[in-house]
Amino acid sequence: MKVKALKKEWVVNECTYAERRELHRKNAKAFWNPKEPDVEAYYKMLDRVAEIAGLSEQDFKGLSMTDVDEVLQAVFMEYAGLSPKG
Repeated sequence: MKVKALKKEWVVNECTYAERRELHRKNAKAFWNPKEPDVEAYYKMLDRVAEIAGLSEQDFKGLSMTDVDEVLQAVFMEYAGLSPKG
């Protein structure tokens, strides 16, 4: 599957239903209390997204950590069915 982020298309692995449910739970945990998001839980979720997607350190060579987060968030949004279509 292809995901657009940082003006580039990233080729990532498909995500199974079980993996999508896992990511949904992890995301819900991170933002359960909107007044105090659980940052550690959020980054654990993004790390799991990278694993499922098949992305590694080599894929992110030369990118800032903010850019890496942007890519992983875009992949998560695609997996969760939340990406804008158009």
